Formats: sequence, C-alpha cells, structure tokens
Amino acid sequence: MPFINVNVGKPINYETKVKFQKEIAENISLIPGKNAGNTVICITDCCVIFKNGEPFEGIFVDIRLYKSSPEEAKKAFAEKLFTIIEDVLKIPPERAQFNFIEMPVWVSNGNYMV
Repeated sequence: MPFINVNVGKPINYETKVKFQKEIAENISLIPGKNAGNTVICITDCCVIFKNGEPFEGIFVDIRLYKSSPEEAKKAFAEKLFTIIEDVLKIPPERAQFNFIEMPVWVSNGNYMV
C-alpha cells in the first residue's frame, strides 16, 4: 500500500504526468508486496523548490510504505526512479531527492491495519 507523493519544481502537462505515474506504478513491484493496484501516486507540479536559498527545477519524492521492506529492494526502486525522472521529466539525478518512510500502521479501504 505505497503512497508516493511527488513535488516537482516545474510545470508538467497532463500527458507527462500520466506517463510518469504509469512508469512508477510499473516498477513499484521491485519492492516485495507492492504493485500498481495497491499504490497511490500524487503528483504536484509548479512547486517552488529551493536549494541553497535559490529556486531550482528539482524534485522531491516521499515514498510511504506499510511495514518495512528489504533495503536492496528500496535501493533498486530508487535507482529505477532516478532513471524514470530523468527520462520522463528531464530532471537530472543531482536535482532529485527521495525518502522512504515505513509506517507500522496503515488505514485504507475502511480498515485499520497493524
């Protein structure tokens, strides 16, 4: 049940957002138990992102997962995500940052899961 929240420091048209989320969804299965059907992706463009006090066209991706996942799987997904971001959004890896947050509790579909 991943939730992937993407903040992008430039405008992105609808077709590019669709392609971007599709590629993420197709690769989330690199993490065991995760798939396109149980993943929610939110893409917010036109964010003003600053680094060293200056705005820049970068990206921050917050990847929330239910329970812990193997480090090698998260690494493989992160490496693939860098490639997707560069190919689809034309943002180089040095302008991208991610985090993984592994939640002990998840609430979805009317269920409280521990």
